[in-house]
Amino acid sequence: MTKRQRSWPVAAAAVALAATTMFTAAGGAAEAAATPPGGLPGFTDGYALSDGLRIHYAVAGHGPALVLLHGWPETLQAWGQIAPALTANRTVIAVDLRGLGRSQPAGSDEYGTYTALTLAADVRSVVEHLGFGDAEIAVAGHDVGGAVALAYAARYRDQVDHLAVLEAPPTTWYLQLVASKPNLLSWDSFVNGQANGVTEQLVAGREKVFYGSVYNRDGRAPSARNQREYVAAYSRPGSTHAGFEFFRQQDQGEHDVQALLDSAPLAMPVLGLGGQNSMRGSVGEDLGKVASHVTTAVAPNANHWVLEEEPQFIVDQLRQLLAT
Repeated sequence: MTKRQRSWPVAAAAVALAATTMFTAAGGAAEAAATPPGGLPGFTDGYALSDGLRIHYAVAGHGPALVLLHGWPETLQAWGQIAPALTANRTVIAVDLRGLGRSQPAGSDEYGTYTALTLAADVRSVVEHLGFGDAEIAVAGHDVGGAVALAYAARYRDQVDHLAVLEAPPTTWYLQLVASKPNLLSWDSFVNGQANGVTEQLVAGREKVFYGSVYNRDGRAPSARNQREYVAAYSRPGSTHAGFEFFRQQDQGEHDVQALLDSAPLAMPVLGLGGQNSMRGSVGEDLGKVASHVTTAVAPNANHWVLEEEPQFIVDQLRQLLAT
């Protein structure tokens, strides 16, 4: 790739089984003891293997599955104020994307190791691991996680009954946004404009400064506690690089997703949500080009970090979506 120069009925038993073996793929109790914070209160942590990589998840609740996917530069902790409120009638599964949080990074930067469709395949491995492989599930994602959620719905559309995309430009519209407003998303140009790992070298040891500039650029921001957790997570070997590879592989990766969407519009109910002071209604408007049944919502007074800025609004919107 040329980089630019800038059936839930079996679920309860499956979840119980996964809980008793959750560290088998992760290397056993020794690794569990050394694992840093990063889960969700009241959720059980586990690992699924995807293409030989350990993908971390947190699971709780009962009923049909709802998968929650975080954005960059965050971990599954971004759903901390939302996930517990949705467990009454859903098995809620929050996933750390490949290379982030507690999930293992890819062994190479070969094209396809960090595309949205590859990350969606990781999610599929978690879904199958927990016994939902033959059931329809709901998928919700924020930021990069929104792109992965859309990719999942495009590839596994017969296994998705609801989709929510939060604060994420669908597929190739992100590329158009970067091209039209290069100063708006300055980190994208920073990540893609350097070669030979220069960006990673500039960030190494300065993660608090770099990621803090991303979190705090729009006024309202993730909590100080979560920012500390995120910075710690992205300071671990390979995490910053993995996050940067998401952006580096988007040029072709998003076109691959677009090709799947162009073949037929998505038929499941879809929620497109933006913050009032960020993407507003554009998420739903763009999703209307690739899906037939789209609801547009705008989180009041929110910037990009809608999961933390307006958690109750997000809970209410997801409940309404799942009720359709």
